This record gives sequence, structure tokens and C-alpha cells, in this order.
Amino acid sequence: MRPWVLLLIALLAGCKGPPPRVASDGLAGSWRNSEGVSLTCEDTGILVLEVPGPKPKPIIGEYTFDGEVATFRYRQESKQCVDDTGVYTITLSAGEFSATAVRETCALREAMLKGIWTRTAAARVTLGSM
Repeated sequence: MRPWVLLLIALLAGCKGPPPRVASDGLAGSWRNSEGVSLTCEDTGILVLEVPGPKPKPIIGEYTFDGEVATFRYRQESKQCVDDTGVYTITLSAGEFSATAVRETCALREAMLKGIWTRTAAARVTLGSM
């Protein structure tokens, strides 16, 4: 096989990889909105959304946050809006945040992220982030 073919395969495989580590820890921690939806953002870039209901099923994904703009993408095991990336402007203030969609193709995620989110727990530090 020609070397350029291997390079092309490696580049294409990298396109679906996880987002880079979170640059700012401002979103890291646990949050809840007025609808009772909880959001946990790990400092590793993993997120878990949990919607209350009779059969709650967590939505697992990845996020990045640079202090102003966040990107969100759900993993395949969540079976919702898989590989669709949503980009949001985040406004943080005194234990709360709000998200405004900049670019979003997943109506479910946009509806879930609306409103004011209140911090319920600070971030847990993972060994890899020390």
C-alpha cells in the first residue's frame, strides 16, 4: 500500500475522534435546570445529561469549552443526534450559566440546554487532570 494512502486513512479516522480536552474548567461540575434536567461536565470532556421521567436514560457525550464557546456532541451509545456537533455561547455568572445556540442541528439538545442552569456540585478532579 502506498504511504499516502495510509496517511489519508489516518487523517480520516481522526475526524471522528473525541474533542480535545476542556481548555477551561468553568463548566466542569454538576448542573440542574428548572425542568429538572441534570448535566454533569467532567474535566476530561465527558458530559452526562439526565432527563427526569419514568424511564430516565442518561445521554453520554463529549464537550469542549474555551471559557466562552462550548461544543457538545453525543456518543453513539446515546442513540440521539449522534455525531451532530452543537456550538453554543456560554454565559457564566455566580454559580449559573445559560447557553445560546450558535450552530445546532439537534433540536432535542437545543431544547434541553435552554434556560438557566444552576451549579449543584463542583467539579471532581480526575487523576489525569492534576
